[in-house]
Amino acid sequence: MSTTADGSFHVVGHASSHPVVTDGPKSEKARTSVDASGSGRDALASLRIDRDPPRRRRRWPWLMLLLLVMAVGLGWGVASNRIPSGQLLQESSWVPDIMQNRVDVRLTELEIQKGRSAEAVVVATGYLRSHRQAGIGARTPGRIDVISFEEGDKVSRGDVLAELDHKDLDASLAAAAASVAKAEAAVAEQEILILQADTDRERALKLRKGRGISESEYDQARFSHLSAVARLKSLRADVDLMKAQMRQSEQLLENMFIRAPFDGTVISKDAEEGESILPGGTGGNSGRGSVATIADLDHLEIECDVQEGFISRVNEGQEVDISVDAVPDKKYHGVVDKILPMGDRARATIKVRVKISDADDLLFPEMSGTVYFLPDNQISQVSEEPRMFCDEDCVTRDIDGDSQVWTVDENKRAQPVSVEIGETRDGRTEIISGVSGRPRLIDDPSELSPGMPVRIVE
Repeated sequence: MSTTADGSFHVVGHASSHPVVTDGPKSEKARTSVDASGSGRDALASLRIDRDPPRRRRRWPWLMLLLLVMAVGLGWGVASNRIPSGQLLQESSWVPDIMQNRVDVRLTELEIQKGRSAEAVVVATGYLRSHRQAGIGARTPGRIDVISFEEGDKVSRGDVLAELDHKDLDASLAAAAASVAKAEAAVAEQEILILQADTDRERALKLRKGRGISESEYDQARFSHLSAVARLKSLRADVDLMKAQMRQSEQLLENMFIRAPFDGTVISKDAEEGESILPGGTGGNSGRGSVATIADLDHLEIECDVQEGFISRVNEGQEVDISVDAVPDKKYHGVVDKILPMGDRARATIKVRVKISDADDLLFPEMSGTVYFLPDNQISQVSEEPRMFCDEDCVTRDIDGDSQVWTVDENKRAQPVSVEIGETRDGRTEIISGVSGRPRLIDDPSELSPGMPVRIVE
């Protein structure tokens, strides 16, 4: 505070950046006002809520730095051979599964064979089929009125499987039969008229010789006889036409009965009573194409694909053993029936049909099976000891040149197993020892290393 020349005072307030000038008696009052205003603002400022967002602590750089240090350390250990790569993979269980680079692998079953099948020169897989199989449909469209079979029923040739609604055809056939009867009656009546006309003609001939009648009267009797004969021929033609129409109606009626074309077993029921059916097996939304599928289960065969490189080992009439997946404890026998003269370019295979000689009630079409083509020469001594076989791609060599196969352990890691192998034929290798039980082997493990994480795919 300072005094001016005219006796006024100059006061500087602390709550404002600009000075406040008062004079005379007003100074005290002004000072009080300034102090009160400043203290009020200080109080309000102390109650103010700080709404500035808190600064986040960034942790991800530390995490990235930690992972980088770990990666560099592991890389240095592997590069300097302080940590073997296989051991690193085996001891990396602490790494989260999502961070592990797993290799997709497929597993294959060990094949156990004994007897003649173990001596097979070619092995192929395929599916069973019946020698004769057909979907049975109708020859005319209609609505199914009666079905007289169930799936699994044995039927004989000519047995009625189903019957279409034929009430209108029954009426047409009855009308055709009545027309035939009427025409035959007209023929019989005309035959009587011919007899009468023939008698009149003979009488007129005698009278003409005795000049009892004129020539014109004789001609009239003769023409009447000829007209009656012609009329009889016309009526007989009408009878033949009526009979043909009746036979047509009978055939249309017969078409309403769907019959079995050969002896067999109903393997599929394809329609129900009340449904419509179309001829030719066309089917679709407007109607069924067939009522049943029949197969001759007494004459089964298996159609398999043989690799082109092995087809020279297969001949028509060659004996085979057949194992069916659905009947694992039994071996069936057969012979090569036909080698189809057409190859599959995409798969490099040839289709071969094999007749099953001793098919039984356990076999059905579309079952999968394996065909073992036996050597042409007779096997003098056949061992009944079980022998193990695997695909030749399952076998690899270790660094010492020893044979090994690969399995997947409980931690889903690839592990090699040393084995002793025998002969390799037709893409399959015999395993003599080293494997117990029947483990599943990794197919084509050439790119794997011990302990590598894997993912099993089907």
